[in-house]
Amino acid sequence: MDIVSRTPDEVKAEAARFVREAWGLQGAAYIVVILRYFSRIRQLGWRKLALDDFFMFGALLSYTAETTLAHFLVTTWHGLANNAMTEQERILLDPQSEEYRLRIIGSKAHVAGLLLYTTLLWLLKACWSVYYARLTVGVHNMRNWIIGAYIMMPATYMACVCVAVFKCVPFEKQWQIYPDPGNNCTPAVSVVQTVFVMVMNTITDFYLLAIPLPMVWKSNLTWRKKFFLLLMFSGGFIEMAFGILRCVCILTLGDTDPAQSGYWSVRESFVSFVLTNMPMVYPLVRRFLEKSIISLSGGTSGNHKAGVSGQHGFPLGSNPGSHIGKGGPRSRVVISKASRHPLTVGNDTIWGSEENIVTSDDGKTVGGSGSSTASSKDIATMGVMPQGSGGGHRRTTSAERGAGLIQPQNSGGSGKRGKQNGIIVTHEVTVTEDRQDVSTARRW
Repeated sequence: MDIVSRTPDEVKAEAARFVREAWGLQGAAYIVVILRYFSRIRQLGWRKLALDDFFMFGALLSYTAETTLAHFLVTTWHGLANNAMTEQERILLDPQSEEYRLRIIGSKAHVAGLLLYTTLLWLLKACWSVYYARLTVGVHNMRNWIIGAYIMMPATYMACVCVAVFKCVPFEKQWQIYPDPGNNCTPAVSVVQTVFVMVMNTITDFYLLAIPLPMVWKSNLTWRKKFFLLLMFSGGFIEMAFGILRCVCILTLGDTDPAQSGYWSVRESFVSFVLTNMPMVYPLVRRFLEKSIISLSGGTSGNHKAGVSGQHGFPLGSNPGSHIGKGGPRSRVVISKASRHPLTVGNDTIWGSEENIVTSDDGKTVGGSGSSTASSKDIATMGVMPQGSGGGHRRTTSAERGAGLIQPQNSGGSGKRGKQNGIIVTHEVTVTEDRQDVSTARRW
């Protein structure tokens, strides 16, 4: 039964259900993006927001416009477009009638909706690309993947826009009623347009997934952390599933219900929007839940005390000696921006702290539990790493921001970089420790 043969009450009831769904999803998306910006600004401040934060704002505007357009498509224009009509119906439809006007406007709305849908998805892909670029700074074998993403994302977006614009020439034929303009000129159910966007969306999602998943899988993180990281970064599979489902529904139901394009575009957009924000939102939610659990349990204890108690930690820039005693060996932790390792970039992991991943001599990724920080400030946690050939120990610091691999100085003091054996931070600090008999790193 097509939309024209439905009773007015049925059409209104379905429109009301969709409006509730669409704006419910939109409201949830607003909450997610507010949490994202709250977390980012709280950690970095306004001035240090990254490019993906601005891409996300553009994505939010596109998503809002898409939902608004879908709202009018089903409530005001009744889901009508220039498809789902027989040749006889096209001939008999009066150009001065209300239905004719609604079909023209509905067809134009579908063209605009497709462009908004495509723009939203590719802005979200841009967010992922920038995020992964930041996550893999200094990892030489990932640089080409990031460059490839920077080339592929705009190229595939422009290809989708070109298909939307040039699949039907002249362009205004996309809202023609009579004569039948053909499938390519019916934007609600165009096979070329729908399939092409779905294929490009799937290919680019696969490409983006290929950046973090192998690194996580090969790491020696605990299986619990590895599982959650894999789950977090595997959201692209869900996005692909919704994209394919949208394509199938449009091609199978579009001729009986032209509004299917709007329905599934909004649903897929919501899923993609939320999944893209999860790496930024999860640390905030996790800290909130931890604090709530601690509060309900009657206070703080163990590793969950405020700050970094129990982890030999103190804020960067404070006087370490006042925390851990005076006298004893002194050591420096030096910045090495080029040697950062993925999954150790502070404030960018779902754990809210780095994962103390280092590189072994054979080049394989190894790691252990990171230094969990209970604060979003620059909290440093201490670990003990072997120092050259002197047989002693030196204290190294891992910080929440910009952690990576330290290049220890050789015993000759020449200043050359040696093996990658420790952890570095983006700030140079001097720490004093009077415990010289410690031989293993503190782990969270």
